Amino acid sequence: MSLERRTTRWAVTWTTILAVFALLLLLANRFTEGERFYDVPSMVTVAVALAGLLVLQRATAASGLWRVHTRQIGLMAAGTLIYVLLAYIFNDVLALSLGPVPLRPQICIPILLGYALTPAVGFFAGATGSLLGDFVTGWGVFPAWHIGDGLTGLVPGLIPLISSERRNLRYLSTAVIVSMALTAAVIFVHPRAPEPWTGEVTNFSFWAWVLLVEAVIMLANSYLLERVSVVLAGINLWGALGILVGHGFTSLAHIWIYEYSVGTALIGEFAPAIAADTLNLIIFAPLLLAAYNAVRSPGT
Repeated sequence: MSLERRTTRWAVTWTTILAVFALLLLLANRFTEGERFYDVPSMVTVAVALAGLLVLQRATAASGLWRVHTRQIGLMAAGTLIYVLLAYIFNDVLALSLGPVPLRPQICIPILLGYALTPAVGFFAGATGSLLGDFVTGWGVFPAWHIGDGLTGLVPGLIPLISSERRNLRYLSTAVIVSMALTAAVIFVHPRAPEPWTGEVTNFSFWAWVLLVEAVIMLANSYLLERVSVVLAGINLWGALGILVGHGFTSLAHIWIYEYSVGTALIGEFAPAIAADTLNLIIFAPLLLAAYNAVRSPGT
């Protein structure tokens, strides 16, 4: 099959994945008992995000990163179902936490699938898993959150596109580490900000310390990745990059959708979200990677 025909088929597959997600988003919004979105900012956010994802695929189609084989579709569906199950267990039934950090092992699933398979698989598992997970727990529909979780799984799948040279790996890992350190610095300078949901002014200094510790861990992962090429180090590092991108999108969107102040969006939402999800990634990624290696079939 020619490259042109293959890229056309991959484009159709990606468009179908986005259409399925959009349809599920509308259906969940119609039948949920939680928050619904009918406002213009939410709908425009979804439209712009999906259009941007289509453009991204078209611009990088020749790379072959967007191929989805039959076995990968099975893994994508299984990963999504496991995400929903874990979301129900850890968000609703158990609601476990380490202090203020909620245990959310499901965030590792789209990251692992995106890293090991393709960005399309990672996006679908993250976006649809987040959507259905919130739906079954009765939380409602939050389109910017769901798309952000999809981006968290998509970004690790794009790494082969930009990490062909060792210096690019160094640049990417430096971007992750510096982003975490700068976010921590902003919190240390301005530790108090309104909570996103309640508006109550809160001290977020705890999250600054968490981010600094995570930046050190990511520095160690960068060292391992450059010198030993450890898979787990790659998953942690590029998963953290996906978390930064995903929650960055969500926080920016919420400035428009919910009219958050910049302080609320950056200090009250973005910083705690990336710190908590990165900690969950560090804790649970080794377990999920071991499980994935145990069950995967040759050729997947």
